[in-house]
Amino acid sequence: MVINIARDFSKVPAGRYDPIDGNRTGERFRKNFLELNLDESQEVIEIDLDGVVGYPSSFLEEAFGGLIRRGYALDVLKARLKFVTSEDRKKRHIDQIWIYIEEAAEASEVAVA
Repeated sequence: MVINIARDFSKVPAGRYDPIDGNRTGERFRKNFLELNLDESQEVIEIDLDGVVGYPSSFLEEAFGGLIRRGYALDVLKARLKFVTSEDRKKRHIDQIWIYIEEAAEASEVAVA
């Protein structure tokens, strides 16, 4: 399974929440692409970051950190999500996405404790 954000969702993703921040939000991407595919299949989901103008932190944090808040386990996400880019300037986004996921996991552990 491959999701190319530019082709399948938007070349200009923006914002955190629907509909407050528009219709290209991290929440919409998470619900319509990530959660849907994580729930329907056990295969690895390759997420292609190429072709997008840029990635606001609000979009990335909600789309990917939001998976933890929706109940997906960190180990499952590490096993099932693979991020790819051929654009050097987007490689830093991969590291940032994992930071958002791990921070959300840490916050959920603190909330449970």
